[in-house]
Amino acid sequence: MKDLRTIANQPDIDTSEDTRLNEIILENEINHLQKKKCKKLSLNAQAQWASHGESISKYWSKINSTKTPRDIIYRLNIPNTRRYTTKSEEIAEIAKTYHDEIQTRDTTTEESTKIRARKKVLAEIPDAQKLEIPPE
Repeated sequence: MKDLRTIANQPDIDTSEDTRLNEIILENEINHLQKKKCKKLSLNAQAQWASHGESISKYWSKINSTKTPRDIIYRLNIPNTRRYTTKSEEIAEIAKTYHDEIQTRDTTTEESTKIRARKKVLAEIPDAQKLEIPPE
């Protein structure tokens, strides 16, 4: 992982095919090792379940407890560039900005879509069936 971060932050990552190739090779090797680790963990979990299964024990209690999410972002693409950052503060700021933009954009789009749909439905109602609302 450290090697991958080093390669990803090299200044020639955008121009050097060798650097990008090394990054791809490292990513593939890491993926292979992670799959191998997951397979081993899966086999171990199957053995534990077969051994301790449904009897009340530490194993049973641990299996049935809630697990908090722990997804870690190791690097994040800097918007409008082909560079990555590994600094937590920068990652947090990029994520915050992205989240704020999505929230604003979705709200505006959703409201205008609702208004157009409401007008379209109201236009479909025949005049004889429309309710007259008394002025206040």
